[in-house]
Amino acid sequence: MYWNRSIKNRLITIILSICMSSLSIGLFAIGISFYNAYKESMIADSITQARLLAEHAQTAVTSDNQQDVRRILDSAVMDSHSSAAIFDAIGQKLAMRDNDGSNYISEAEYKNISQYYWGPQYLYVWETIGADGNFLGVVYLKMSTAAFDDKIRTYAISSFMILIVLFVVIYLAAFRLQTSISQRLVELDRISREVDSSGNYSIRVPSSGEDEIGSLARSFNQMLETIEENQLERDKANEALHLNRHRLERAVKDLQYLANYDSLTQLPNRALCMDRIKYALKGAARSNTKVAVLFLDLDHFKDVNDSLGHAVGDQLLKATSQRLLEKIRSEDTLARLGGDEFVIILNHIKNTENIIDIVEKIVISFEQPFKLSNYQVNTTVSIGICSYPHDGLDVDSLMKAADAAMYKAKELGRNTYEFYQSDLNQLANRRHQLANELRSAVKNGEIHLVFQPQLNLPQNKVTGAEVLVRWSNPVLGSISPAEFIPVAESTGLIKEIGDWVLENTCKVLASCLDEGLEIRLAVNLSAIQFKQADLAVQIAETLKKYRVPARCLEVEITESMLMRDVNQAIEVLEKIKEMQIRIAIDDFGTGYSSLAYLRRFPLDALKIDQSFVDELVVDNDDTAITLAIISMAKSLRLEVIAEGVETLQQLEFLRQNNCDDIQGYYFSRPIPEEEFKTFLRQHQLGKTFPQL
Repeated sequence: MYWNRSIKNRLITIILSICMSSLSIGLFAIGISFYNAYKESMIADSITQARLLAEHAQTAVTSDNQQDVRRILDSAVMDSHSSAAIFDAIGQKLAMRDNDGSNYISEAEYKNISQYYWGPQYLYVWETIGADGNFLGVVYLKMSTAAFDDKIRTYAISSFMILIVLFVVIYLAAFRLQTSISQRLVELDRISREVDSSGNYSIRVPSSGEDEIGSLARSFNQMLETIEENQLERDKANEALHLNRHRLERAVKDLQYLANYDSLTQLPNRALCMDRIKYALKGAARSNTKVAVLFLDLDHFKDVNDSLGHAVGDQLLKATSQRLLEKIRSEDTLARLGGDEFVIILNHIKNTENIIDIVEKIVISFEQPFKLSNYQVNTTVSIGICSYPHDGLDVDSLMKAADAAMYKAKELGRNTYEFYQSDLNQLANRRHQLANELRSAVKNGEIHLVFQPQLNLPQNKVTGAEVLVRWSNPVLGSISPAEFIPVAESTGLIKEIGDWVLENTCKVLASCLDEGLEIRLAVNLSAIQFKQADLAVQIAETLKKYRVPARCLEVEITESMLMRDVNQAIEVLEKIKEMQIRIAIDDFGTGYSSLAYLRRFPLDALKIDQSFVDELVVDNDDTAITLAIISMAKSLRLEVIAEGVETLQQLEFLRQNNCDDIQGYYFSRPIPEEEFKTFLRQHQLGKTFPQL
């Protein structure tokens, strides 16, 4: 570190170090001398005073006249923090002087010899009273060293202030001294750095003096002149080369653009579209995901060209490309093949629902007319859809499949989309049907609640239950939540269902409390509910409406919902927590939360996802993950709830590893309200599950 400093700083450091070290040693030596001298003076004065008191007290001690002893003791010179006493020959205290009442002297401090002792707060002096070898008593002084300490402290502070002042003075002197030595070297270093950073070789070092530094400056300037001449020649050659290279690169880019992009819409053309599909297929094969190819054709585009002219037709094509770009993701590709035909490449597709969401947004967006020049043009779009690897493994087969599906969509009346294969069409039709039926499900009373009890393992007691929603449609029959919940989320109906679940859960809790059954019920919050600014107010009002204590309600939030906006999630959870409502993370282990974030959330419990519990004990990885989740939860003082417990082996493993609660088919399936109440009564009476 020292040798990395500049010459200027090193010179100042050397001068300051020598001067300050010398001054510090001198002041320290003076301080030691002052300390010893003052200490010896105080000891001598105290001993002298003790002897005088001993001489004066001989007669009074001999006659056992305590008043005279007290008067002699009062004549002693001492400050308010000191005290003194006179003892007789057998150690009984004849008189004591304690100025402020805080230094009481007991008879245990008696000694029958003459000596002194320097303590941390007091100087203790014992002086015997007697004459001609007769021992009559002892004078005992307990002299405070506070004044001594103050003087030493004052000296130390004064010395420190002197050192600071001298440091400033020495620093200023050292600065002026080093400037006369290092100024020219520093200037040479500064200019060399400036030349190096700027590349300007026309800068020169001021040449002054005939000493070694002056000679070095002149040599440095000569070197700069030589470099500057060579630089000028090289710059001329580089300028000519750069100009030719720039023209060549511009020409190549123009040719590449013309070869790969459509000149009207600036979208990738057919050639680049084929390359993009090839690239997407390779990525999908590596990541084991899907790629969807959408073939789009504007309906009745020829009529626009024929009636309004090709200029308006071109404007419609450009406006269409902009509208389509707004509906796809940044990772997807929109290309124009020619005419009114477009292709969209959707990357990283996980399931068919992802495709349907995007396609429906595109179809709906064409309900708005296009404003072109002085015309308002209404048009629709027909879309054919195929996916890799289901409908083809190469570019040609996928393009053919998408094109065929597009023509099928036109045959079905246009303004729609069609999948290449019938089974995918059936899935899309099923989704449409579910969405239509779901809109009236709550109103028609088709939605109902079931309850899956949770068993507390340490107490072997039912302490709560998770509230689950079920749908029974008169036309479609019983629909699995795994099928209709995603539809509800994509259509926005999940908000209405979530509000209904919260309302009816509180209603069930009120009914249980009226029947003497106190239980905690957990409801799942959807992402749309969690984003509500008034979520906490809504929950509070619902609890108040049914007169349900907040401790009886628990809300479950998925890990992914928390991580979308951490600060917003913390704010919402804290409002809920203020009402004493339990908060649990559902499906823990499937998201991307970190320990640092978990510590910030006001949580009560973690629910281990069923995917880990399914292979518990059988799969080493799932077992290790489960143990890690339990350990982490315990370190954060959170309860652990395991979902999907279906075997005795799973239950025993969780019990042995300190899991708090379990739920699953091994203990109880989700059951309707009345059956759930009967279950609670039986369990409270000890009629079921005496020891799992």
